Amino acid sequence: MEEVISRLPPVLMDELVEEVLLRLPPDEPPTCFVRSSAVCKPWRRILAAPRFRRRYGEFHGTPPFLGYFRFDATFVPTSALVPAQPDRPDMISLDCRHGRVLLATSDRYMKPFELVVLEPLTGHESHVPSPMQRGRMCSASVLCAAQGQGCNHHTCQGEHFLVALVSTDWQRRVTSGWLYSSETRVWSELTSLHHPNVKSASYMGGRSVLVGDALYFNVDVIIKCQLGTLSLSRFEKPIDVKGCLMSLEDGELGFAAVVDVRVLTLWSMQTGPEGALGWVKFRLINLEMLLPDGALLTPTHEYGISSVSGFAEGTQVMFVSTYVGCYMVDLKSGRVRMVSCFRENILPYMRFNFPAMEAASMDQEL
Repeated sequence: MEEVISRLPPVLMDELVEEVLLRLPPDEPPTCFVRSSAVCKPWRRILAAPRFRRRYGEFHGTPPFLGYFRFDATFVPTSALVPAQPDRPDMISLDCRHGRVLLATSDRYMKPFELVVLEPLTGHESHVPSPMQRGRMCSASVLCAAQGQGCNHHTCQGEHFLVALVSTDWQRRVTSGWLYSSETRVWSELTSLHHPNVKSASYMGGRSVLVGDALYFNVDVIIKCQLGTLSLSRFEKPIDVKGCLMSLEDGELGFAAVVDVRVLTLWSMQTGPEGALGWVKFRLINLEMLLPDGALLTPTHEYGISSVSGFAEGTQVMFVSTYVGCYMVDLKSGRVRMVSCFRENILPYMRFNFPAMEAASMDQEL
């Protein structure tokens, strides 16, 4: 018996096992996690620990692209990892961030509308009343409430969230803003912004990007919502064409647009020598060299002009719509993938999909 025991391989230390499990591929975490958790109780305890899941997200960085939401709230999966989403014919999608999707009732322009914060992986919904007394065109964003408090947003499902909403009364030429907290269930009003040249139909579902402690809304101008001070400000875009706001790797605000049909142009917001903010063009990308042959047909009308239709926040992944469809473009690696045969705006859903499991034993905290 002693001879048999002596032939057993030595038990790996938990630290070494954790380093191995960190390298499970992120494209199929439920399958890999479930199989690995069945090996033994210590492995299951490691995989179920919140600390391990935080480390897993930090180790892999960019979450896998699981699909996207269309404007009509339809979810188009690109992976079998996301449960089937119910049809929502009475809703539209406004924003997607930190594993949450912000939806709104589609008749919000005629009467006070309702917002819904959805977690697609769990199906959990939170209903948020409108802060406005009557329906009006607006843009809105959702984000984790632990912004700036150490959360990496890879595993914050079920936690508190914030909703920011901006809307313009074009007759009064005033933009108003509100910030909702799911913890207090209260809307806080932001300082109003007066500007004379607002367009009457420019504040309808403008996309946003989170950079530092501020949300930036892409409407006819760029509206900055400073979360810490609850203040609004505005500044011009670098070019008067349809484009997309983006967060750059250096923590700056960026803007991307297709110029001259075939050139994807990137700008960065920089502070000048005298302290003034301004746009600086820093990269030109020839789409003919990047997209497949035939993707850039010569447009015969405005519909055929290529445009930036989405951006995956926290990554360098952009979506470019052309006459023949929509392409996902990784600006860092140069990889291109067609995600839709239609020309449409994209709200990408990127998330690490961890399976629900309980630790084999709760007597050891990881």
